[in-house]
Amino acid sequence: MRLFLDIGNTAMKWRLNLPDGGCRQGGHAHQRDWWGLAAELAQVCAQQPPAVLWVGSVAGREADAELAQALKAVLNVTPRFYYSPATDLGLRNAYADPARLGVDRWLAVVEAWHREGAAIIVDCGSALTIDAVDADGMHLGGYIVPGLTMLRTSLFRGTAQVRVTDPVSTSLAPGRSTSAGVENGVLRMSVAFITDVVVELRKTLTDTCPVFMTGGDAAVLQPHLPFAALADADIVLDGLERVVAAGASGEEPA
Repeated sequence: MRLFLDIGNTAMKWRLNLPDGGCRQGGHAHQRDWWGLAAELAQVCAQQPPAVLWVGSVAGREADAELAQALKAVLNVTPRFYYSPATDLGLRNAYADPARLGVDRWLAVVEAWHREGAAIIVDCGSALTIDAVDADGMHLGGYIVPGLTMLRTSLFRGTAQVRVTDPVSTSLAPGRSTSAGVENGVLRMSVAFITDVVVELRKTLTDTCPVFMTGGDAAVLQPHLPFAALADADIVLDGLERVVAAGASGEEPA
């Protein structure tokens, strides 16, 4: 069996490929409790330990080393970590220092390009990121801004009276309470940013270039966008599976 992990800043996903060709998968928020995570995965693999374990992580090399230690001790398998390379599977990384590009962004770009060619990928996680790849497989770079939760938090930290104190139905309309003003405001900021970037990128790519949406807040943002987008919660895991199937070497963090 093969186990794949997508470790984000605040959330993780796993996928276990079964011998019969099926798979199981899940995920949740994490608090960087790597030993707890390893114990959870041991329950997932209770019937048979994985023969192969691959990880795409943006937690940082020190955290990756701790995670690797926990996984190896609990699951008795040495995990392989995939980091963003300069080139892979026909794509070229825009970063001068390729490994500095978050591997989640790179894997989403790889998967989107192999499915559609030129594409735009919007990842709505702790940070909101937008990346683009052209038809020739050149990663054009991207943008990183605070996600919805981070925007709210920064507002709360800088003001004494602005708080979300009651649940509200979000929309792009002006809020009629402080809570609605905050929720609608951060939503509108993010929708406006995504829309502006997609419109500009489509001038460089094509005006029908597909847009992929992923990340925990994708379902919140997608209905408010003025263009169609393809929801894909598992595009990073799909990309990790693709590069592994193609023979990625990976590494074990020290």
